[in-house]
Amino acid sequence: MSKKKKENQVQVPEQTESLEALEMISNSSYMIVIGNPLLNAKFDLTAFQMKLFHFLVLNTNQSLEGFTVTKVKVSEVAEFLKNKTSDYLYDLLEKESRKLLKKEIYWEDEHSWKAAHILAQIEYHKKEGAFSFMFPPMLGTHLLRLKKNFTYIDVRNIVSMDSVYAIRFYSFCKEFERFGRFQFTIDEMRKMFNLQDKYELYGLFKQKVIVKAQQELIKNSDIIFDFDEIKDGRKVVALLFTIKKNKNKPRINDLVMASDEGRTIEEAAYELIEMPVENAINQKIQQWHETLQVHQVSLSLLTDWISKYPIEQIELGINYVLEEIKKGKNIKSVPAYLSTMVATNQLVTAQQQTAKQNQEKLEEKQRKQSLVKQEEQRKQAQETFLQQVYLEKKNAVMDVLKNHPTLFEQIVGVLQQSFFTQMYVDKYIEKYGNVLTLENFLTYFKEDTGFETVVVATVESQMNLGEIITIKQKYAQEAQQLGLKYY
Repeated sequence: MSKKKKENQVQVPEQTESLEALEMISNSSYMIVIGNPLLNAKFDLTAFQMKLFHFLVLNTNQSLEGFTVTKVKVSEVAEFLKNKTSDYLYDLLEKESRKLLKKEIYWEDEHSWKAAHILAQIEYHKKEGAFSFMFPPMLGTHLLRLKKNFTYIDVRNIVSMDSVYAIRFYSFCKEFERFGRFQFTIDEMRKMFNLQDKYELYGLFKQKVIVKAQQELIKNSDIIFDFDEIKDGRKVVALLFTIKKNKNKPRINDLVMASDEGRTIEEAAYELIEMPVENAINQKIQQWHETLQVHQVSLSLLTDWISKYPIEQIELGINYVLEEIKKGKNIKSVPAYLSTMVATNQLVTAQQQTAKQNQEKLEEKQRKQSLVKQEEQRKQAQETFLQQVYLEKKNAVMDVLKNHPTLFEQIVGVLQQSFFTQMYVDKYIEKYGNVLTLENFLTYFKEDTGFETVVVATVESQMNLGEIITIKQKYAQEAQQLGLKYY
C-alpha cells in the first residue's frame, strides 16, 4: 500500500502513524502491529498458543474497522511453524485453538480495566483441512487500524522459541526499543505472566523466566536484553532491562534501500545476510572473549582453539565450564580447565547421543500417536460401514414384510419366545391392542423405539431370507478388510 497525500491536506501525527503502520504490514509477509496494552496484558498462554495467536493476527486484515472470519489451512500453519503437515498437527490445532476459546486476557489503563477471551469462535472445515477463527470485538482496539501506542512485531523471530516468556520478552524489547531500556517490578511481571503462585522464590523465578527468556532471545531473535537487579535492602524488587541488537543474528540496516528491482525497503531491512566465514569467526571469538575475560582468558588462547578445534566443540567446552563455575565448583585455573574441556570431543559425543535419544523418543511418540489415530480412523470406518449395511438390511426387511402380509405374525411369535424381545412386543400391543395388522406393525417398525432393531436382528438370525443373505455376501470382503467378523 502506498501513502498518497492530497494537495493542501494536513495529516495529524496519529493519522501519519496509522498510515505508516498499515504500509509496513502490507509490504511484509511477516510483520504485524499490536497495541501495547495487549503486549503488557495479563494472560496465561503456552508458547504454541502464543505462536498460533501471532499467526492468526498475521492472517487478519488489520486495515479493517472490524474483525471478519479468518480462514487458514492446516498446511499454512505447518509452513509457518516449519513443521510437516500431519494428523498430529490437526489434533494439536483443534485442541489448542479450543483452549484459546477459554483463555482470558486482562488489561487496564487509567480509565478502566477490560477482559476478553482471546478467540470468539472457531470452525473446522473437514473437507478443506482448514480452520476459521474470529477474534472478539474488544480486541479490535489493539489489533485494527491502530493510530498510536502500538509495536511492530516480526513473527519470524518467535517461531523457533520454546518458551512463552521468551516470546513475551521479545515483544517488550520491540515495544521499548526506541528508549533502549525498560523496567518492571517483580510483582508486575508475576501478574502479567500469571505466576503469582509459581516460582515463589526469586532465584527460581529469575532462572526459569528471565534467564530462560534471555537465552532464547540470544539464540533466535534479532534483539536481546541484559538486566540489572534493583533492590530494597537485600530483596530484589524490580529489574532494569537494557535492550541490545543481537550480534549473532545480524540483519541488513533498517534504512538500506533494496538493491533488487521490485523489492520493498522493509523486505531488505529484515532479510538475513550471509556473512563471510572469517567475519563470523571473528565475531564468535569476540563474543567468547567478552564472556571469558573475567576469568583471564586471552584472545590469543581463543584464536589458538579456533585453529585446532571445531566451533561446536569449543562452544560446548565453554558452556560446560561456565555451568560448573555457576554450580560453585572450585577451579584453580579457569583457562587451563577450559583448554582441557575444549580439547575433548566427549562433550560433542554426549550431545550427539542425547540428540539421538531425543530423536528416537520423538519418533516413538509420533509412532504411538499415529497408531492411535489409525485405530480411531478404523473404528470410525467400521461404524460408518455397519450403519450402511444395517440400513440396507432394514429396507430389505420392510420390502419382504410388504410382499408377505402374514410374515409379521410369525415375527411377533418369535419375539414372544424371548424375555428380552417380549418387552418390545408388550409395548407394541399396549399401543395398538390385540388386533395386530401389517399396517400398524410397519408404523411401529418405523418409529424410533428400538422395536425396529430387534425385528431386523430376529429376521437376520432366525429366518433364512435370501434378501439378507445377498446383502451379507455383497459386503463380506469389505467387512473382512475392516476386521469385522459379524456385521
